Amino acid sequence: MASPSNESSRKIDGAFGNSIMRVPAYYKGAHAIVAAPGPSLTKDVVKQIKSVKNKYAIIGVGDVYRRIDFLDELYACDAKWWKIHGPKITELKPSFRSWCYDTEGETWGAIKIEGVHRPGFSTDRNKIHFGSNSGYQTLNLCYHWGFTKMILVGFNMRQVGGKTHFFEGREQSLATLSPYNKFVEAFKTIQPEIKDMIVNCTPNSALTGFRTNDLEKELDL
Repeated sequence: MASPSNESSRKIDGAFGNSIMRVPAYYKGAHAIVAAPGPSLTKDVVKQIKSVKNKYAIIGVGDVYRRIDFLDELYACDAKWWKIHGPKITELKPSFRSWCYDTEGETWGAIKIEGVHRPGFSTDRNKIHFGSNSGYQTLNLCYHWGFTKMILVGFNMRQVGGKTHFFEGREQSLATLSPYNKFVEAFKTIQPEIKDMIVNCTPNSALTGFRTNDLEKELDL
């Protein structure tokens, strides 16, 4: 993407080991495409995103790294997920930064950020609010990073055509039913002035509290 703010160095100021005390505003004033691993994250959507990757930061949630190989940042929260995917990400030697809030992710080189269970996004760059799901936490990080616009893709937060993710199947240890209704309620608590920065370009999404648009139109392709 285009050069972000002066805080965009890969060096983590204020870090202790892989933990970080304060999230830097790496992308102050920039725009991001934030991809979650919902079933609407199709290969055609990825192709559209790739065509604008020099204009937007590309942020991934969890398994998205398996579909998008040009991420700038990746966040995943679950320790079980990191036990399975940490070694795979390490083998990839990716150029993106990885983030987590669990020490298991930290083991695999992810940067650990503190968090608490509270409604709305944290405006304190020392922590994020959990919202019970990685997508919510990723967006709170995006807010801390300084993005003024966040375009959502793959944020279905529901089953579509019998699928919950863009891929088939799930590792047995991760094969649990997601409480989507709980996730959707958490997104409703985001502060109105922050919601105004978010555009949901996910078809068949259960998230209705944001401005919506077709991705091709939003990216002016």
